[in-house]
Amino acid sequence: GKATVPVVIRAPQGGGHQLGAQHSQSLEAYFLHCPGLRVVIPATPADAKGLLKTAIRQVDPVMFLEHESLYGVKGEVPEDPEYMVPFGKANVIREGKDVTIVTYSKCVYDAIAAAEVLENSGIDAEIVDLRTLNPLDMDTVIASVKKTGRAIVAYEGWRTGGAGAEIAAQIHEAAFDSLDAPVVRVAALDSPMPYNKHLEHASLPSAGDIVKAAEQLT
Repeated sequence: GKATVPVVIRAPQGGGHQLGAQHSQSLEAYFLHCPGLRVVIPATPADAKGLLKTAIRQVDPVMFLEHESLYGVKGEVPEDPEYMVPFGKANVIREGKDVTIVTYSKCVYDAIAAAEVLENSGIDAEIVDLRTLNPLDMDTVIASVKKTGRAIVAYEGWRTGGAGAEIAAQIHEAAFDSLDAPVVRVAALDSPMPYNKHLEHASLPSAGDIVKAAEQLT
């Protein structure tokens, strides 16, 4: 237990840019399966800075996964050179009472868009951005689910064996008595990512998919 591996590997991933199956995967589930390997997956510019600075200070190996579609996203970033975001602390970016949307990376923005549509239908969605998958902040997730009674896990990885499957399982284990409906997963289709633009779009999860899931739950 005395060995340390203080290394950070930044890696782009994610679909939506017509880069074919070899460049469009979301591989967080591969790394999440390895005990001791920290898996960080930011959605906002501020979190990208804060989580990266935290990662560099870790004595454990860190996979820092960046969705390619987020490189152009702009947002407020603290100027403090020592600004850091702790691992294992999810961020409730929108409070709601009807359904919890648990998500990370690019799907955070899909969840925000979906919540705005749902609000017009009288459905109040709470959004939890996980920020890191290892460590995983299930306390925040469970607290939210116990409040809303319903949960959607939205992620761009493949549905089968994806990180969302683990999250859904833990919600069922820890909050089964609080659920008014089964946990729903919104994820990419179980197929290699197509190069064709329209097929690629059809393979990826969207805000519309989250809206449909929420409407079915409520």
